Amino acid sequence: MDPNEQYFDSAKDQEPFPAPQTKSAIDDSKLGGFVVHGIEDTPGKKAYLIRLEAKPGKEEQVQGFLQDIHNGVNKEPGTGPWFGARYSKTTFLIFEAFPDAAARHAHDAGPGGQNFFTRSDELKEMLAYPAQLYRMDIMHGKFNVFLGQEIAELSLV
Repeated sequence: MDPNEQYFDSAKDQEPFPAPQTKSAIDDSKLGGFVVHGIEDTPGKKAYLIRLEAKPGKEEQVQGFLQDIHNGVNKEPGTGPWFGARYSKTTFLIFEAFPDAAARHAHDAGPGGQNFFTRSDELKEMLAYPAQLYRMDIMHGKFNVFLGQEIAELSLV
């Protein structure tokens, strides 16, 4: 059985999701293969939610791209938690959190975040439309359990 068969063909077959900006062509030279949404530099804990929609047949290439980002963020002390996830056969997500906007800026310039800036041609080739990066403020979190395992308690204070 093809492991991709367990996924819906598209996120369109699922519940609503933040709508991607698809009006701009992926091959528009002004776009770097991604579009950023949201407000920057506000106080508090920060996160990115990133949506990547693979072109049909490019799913493995997107999986490799996420692995490369994962390898990079493992070298970034201010990035975490970090998750690469799959929503459908062609829809992939990244959730990454930061203690503040400065750490998110460091990530953008670091080995994980630079994948978006230095690989724009590859993004344009494998994605159906530009990756959507949503800047988010973290309001609440549960930190004493991670994937079913208890860990030392942390807080957002």
